[in-house]
Amino acid sequence: MTIASFPHQPSPTQPMIPRKQERLGYFCLLTAIGLWSTVEVVTRTILTEVPPIQLAWIRFFVGGVFLSTLLSHDLKRRGLRIDRRILWFCLWVSVPGVVVSNIALQYSLQLTGAAVVATVYGASPLFVLALSRLLLREPMDFARVAGLCFGLAGIAVLSLGKPSPAFSLAGLLLALCAAGTFSLWTVLVKKSAGAFTGLPVTVLCFAFGVLFMTPFALLESEGIDWAVLQRHAGSILYLSVGGTGLAYWLYFKGLAHVDATRAASIILLKPPVAALLASAVLGEALTWNLLVSMGLIGAGLYGVFFWCRNSLRHNNKNA
Repeated sequence: MTIASFPHQPSPTQPMIPRKQERLGYFCLLTAIGLWSTVEVVTRTILTEVPPIQLAWIRFFVGGVFLSTLLSHDLKRRGLRIDRRILWFCLWVSVPGVVVSNIALQYSLQLTGAAVVATVYGASPLFVLALSRLLLREPMDFARVAGLCFGLAGIAVLSLGKPSPAFSLAGLLLALCAAGTFSLWTVLVKKSAGAFTGLPVTVLCFAFGVLFMTPFALLESEGIDWAVLQRHAGSILYLSVGGTGLAYWLYFKGLAHVDATRAASIILLKPPVAALLASAVLGEALTWNLLVSMGLIGAGLYGVFFWCRNSLRHNNKNA
């Protein structure tokens, strides 16, 4: 997932995005969501041999190195310089956003199916709504309250699954922890990162997150099994560069060319795409509660975005 969530709507006087750039933006966003939709599935195929924290460490180390090659150009384009304030901010905010969130994610995928985890993560924007109300004092209108209720109902339905290799209540709770801490990271970045939001904060948080995860990765097992890492090198490289570095870069690039509400609504594609991939690749069953949960969470997300879009149009007409 990403650190971008519900950016403020552009003003009616903001110039329209050229159609060609908008198409490029949609292509970048769809590619990013497609890459993110495969993360849970690919991770499930190698977690039986690669320790969870070691895998998270490798993923964010390599992904961070990839993103860091783009950082200098991005800072120069924005006219920014890394200062002490943003370093301290990223130092502590990386704990929930990278360390806790991704360790919980890896262990949740050991205990429950990729489709379940992807569905919970798909509800992250709704968690952001609730946290934005608590931490940013953003208003909670009818659409946001209804969307949050639909999302919570979806999680409740999902918890009704019977224990199986593709579902466990402990795995669901860990997935909720992962999505919740990721959402907290999103809100904190939105509140305090300012002009550094996007690639600079992501790279710095990745770097500090890797630093904090290092002792846990070393203590997780007696040593690094290089033979196992070599055997799964292709999957690990894909998760690191494709599912992390490239996906984040494409998402930020897409956000620059597409209206924020439409960009965020593409998140709706992640749970069903991931569930279909999990069914096709891992043989996970598409259970009734999984499908109902995806429907409820999707309805909540769509309701929020659709309502916001219509409200903006209505206000523009009355202006």
